[in-house]
Amino acid sequence: MYPTRFPRNHWYVVARPDELGDRPLSRTVLGEAVVLFRGPDGRPAALADRCIHRSMPLSLGSVQDGTLVCGYHGLAYDASGAVVDIPCQAQVPRGRQARSYPVHAGAELIWLWPGDPERADPAAVPDQSWLDGDDWATVDGTLHLDARAQLLNENLTDLSHVAYLHEGSIGTREVAKAPISVEVDGRVVKVFRPMPEVDCPPFFTEVMGIGGRIRRGSVAEFVAPGYHISHVEAEALEPDGIGRCRHRAVHCVTPETETSAHYFWLIARDYRRDSAEVDQLWQDGAPVVLMQDVAAVEAIETVLRRHPDHPPEINISADAGSLRAREIVEWLIAHD
Repeated sequence: MYPTRFPRNHWYVVARPDELGDRPLSRTVLGEAVVLFRGPDGRPAALADRCIHRSMPLSLGSVQDGTLVCGYHGLAYDASGAVVDIPCQAQVPRGRQARSYPVHAGAELIWLWPGDPERADPAAVPDQSWLDGDDWATVDGTLHLDARAQLLNENLTDLSHVAYLHEGSIGTREVAKAPISVEVDGRVVKVFRPMPEVDCPPFFTEVMGIGGRIRRGSVAEFVAPGYHISHVEAEALEPDGIGRCRHRAVHCVTPETETSAHYFWLIARDYRRDSAEVDQLWQDGAPVVLMQDVAAVEAIETVLRRHPDHPPEINISADAGSLRAREIVEWLIAHD
């Protein structure tokens, strides 16, 4: 019912650039332990998190002059995974190599390809060129999910839950009543939810400076297997000089194990871009809202673990986008 396996021959977000500093970073992706570090040119590299000598996690070592040095016996690895130094030997025998993973470094996200490296195509990374200019101000963060990734994928493709789970912050009851339409193009699902006249939620008033009755638009965009953009726009119905406000919430769901995941998020906005106060409101407020989603899907995961054969469920009209997203993930698994 809810996939626990995910296709390997796809790009997954593995870190935010500011998470990769002077020390190696450990991440588990699709059940594989990976270590990330920056090579001598500053570009990120990813290796299997295991020294080929005695299996010490390389993430417990250090980065020295762009090489990753094992903290047990000092073997040093370059960005390709090749051993370039063994302190107790004058020479390194040929072919001493740790597994390396293809990595794509964007301005806001670092992507990893856990499958066949020969099939890694940078052109398959979801487009984020819209973030390169000065039109958007951004804040971001990383969360952890003790539940299968697909539960969060389906949470993010059905935003009717905003009316109840996030009431008092970004939701009002009218959101759940708004009609939806669904478009599917390859591995992309878009769920449109126009709301021509609804109440302004409290958090919109704080960050946008609008209130009362507003025109609100919402598009939940999913790029399988784990990348989402929640497109949001709002405009006061009574002229107040502020005009239309837009933000895009980027959600990257990367399976860690069959029943846990990494959750990388980014909020980009085109309003009040120079306001440090609004930056802080989003930096503090977004995790509070997103942790409500995390708590919900973790609660569902608890039920699913109690019932391995899955309790019976029904579908409702709001599930249209989520069910298509599930079908696409299952198709990608079958054709990986």
